[in-house]
Amino acid sequence: MDTIAACAARAAHLYPDRPALVEGDVVLTYRDYVGRARDVARGLLGAGVGAGERVATWAPNSIEHAVAILGTHLAGAVLVPVNARFRVGEAAQVLDDANARVLLTVEEFLGRRYAEEMTGHQAGHPAPPRVLVLDRAGPGSVDALGAGAAGAAEIDDVVAGTGPDDVAIVLFTSGTTGRPKGAMLRHGALVRGYRDWAELTGLRTGDRVLLSNPFFHAFGLNAGLLCALLVGATVYPVPVFRAQDVADLVVREAITWFPAPPTVFADLADLVRSGRAPAPTSLRVAVTGATVIPRRVVTDLHDVLGVQTVHVPYGFTEGTALATVTRADDDREAVLETVGRPLPGIEVTVERPDGSTCEPGEVGEVVVRGHALMAGYLDPARRGPLRATELPGVPPGAGLRSGDLGTVDAEGRLRIVGRIKDVVIVGGFNVYPAEVERFLCEHPAVAQAAVVGRPDRRLGEVVAAFVVPRPGCTPDPAELITWCRERFANFKVPRAVRVLDALPTNATGKVTKAALRDLDVPVPTPGESEPVHGH
Repeated sequence: MDTIAACAARAAHLYPDRPALVEGDVVLTYRDYVGRARDVARGLLGAGVGAGERVATWAPNSIEHAVAILGTHLAGAVLVPVNARFRVGEAAQVLDDANARVLLTVEEFLGRRYAEEMTGHQAGHPAPPRVLVLDRAGPGSVDALGAGAAGAAEIDDVVAGTGPDDVAIVLFTSGTTGRPKGAMLRHGALVRGYRDWAELTGLRTGDRVLLSNPFFHAFGLNAGLLCALLVGATVYPVPVFRAQDVADLVVREAITWFPAPPTVFADLADLVRSGRAPAPTSLRVAVTGATVIPRRVVTDLHDVLGVQTVHVPYGFTEGTALATVTRADDDREAVLETVGRPLPGIEVTVERPDGSTCEPGEVGEVVVRGHALMAGYLDPARRGPLRATELPGVPPGAGLRSGDLGTVDAEGRLRIVGRIKDVVIVGGFNVYPAEVERFLCEHPAVAQAAVVGRPDRRLGEVVAAFVVPRPGCTPDPAELITWCRERFANFKVPRAVRVLDALPTNATGKVTKAALRDLDVPVPTPGESEPVHGH
């Protein structure tokens, strides 16, 4: 059972009548879930999608999206999740770099027509992906693939021919330049790592899991959907996080296991504390992670939301988002101050710049080694199928440097104390300043731009931008924010902009962002920040 497809067959055999996915009045058992995913796989194979070729999804959380994800694995294809908040240009860049053969998306969501946007954007493209919709039937839909569907035996052959070293998912992240890079994650690492992760975080057969964490993110895709599949839990997909709706769902469906960023739990606790929502009595486990987790959030999880056990994990995309997690027997202070100890088969060290290991309590860069490391970055120039024997891999014993600063205590627990790179984390999502700066500088009134993070009670951080005008121009901060909102996913949009005559620089001409952080720039008060979870 070392591939996701094999685990799906196991789940259908062990838990055929258990609910797998619940959305409103729609309930899919594991028999239904895997059966519908096989239909998607038959269609993909019949449409000519071969093993190792890339199939992208660009959609909010839903039953249809979950089925499409599993169907992609059953077809032997490589899943490429695309951030549902991306504007069409951002999404198209990922599709092109991944050489996606097919894009599975939605016809409409929150006023945007995703399939229409992508089809129009890709007009004239030399090799556009085939765009199919998930949320309707008929021509141009995923259901329409059935017309040329492959046989069941062909699916079984593909599943049998997929091995643990084959790539299951390409998750795109960004480097310091801001250009997305696709981390190739293997089946074996995903199955082994998230089976251990589920056990350590107390996920059990029959648990009811609420997933407002998006399926395009490792937290929702792997720590949510995959973990549930591995143990036979029930997933309640939530496309848009609205605190009151989620609070009602937790109580109505007696949710037992809930992974989410701290902002989600802060909002729910505020509702309960104010009397606008009843205190839940079913929550056994909550999993929450971010660079900064306010102490009051962990306290409220226990004292206001009634959670029995809180787990805090740490990981990054290139390491399959697997590194450390707090344990059920850790005391509250350990959960408040650390991200726990390494998972089985994973080594986490804190190292000095010369590669030597830091002493307990000494700050250094977090380095991860072990079975969960990616198979390398996807080369955008590579257009053919991904084959295990042709992947770059990571040399045995080699480690991946995280760019995060941390310490390890005497018990081996990791504490994250900062970041080497100037990444701004907004509600759990990374914002790379170089990308925002580059787009700001495309504005006709902007000559230079620099972006930093500013603390925000609800989201942890928000983006603040400093710009230098072009000669003869007077940039309007409000107009710049609107301009960015039209081109960016909302979590990347600066919440405040200040115009400067010049950016502060050091002797070499490099912008000193520490000096920018000391400058005053108005940021919206709590409650004015836009939601970033669920969509």
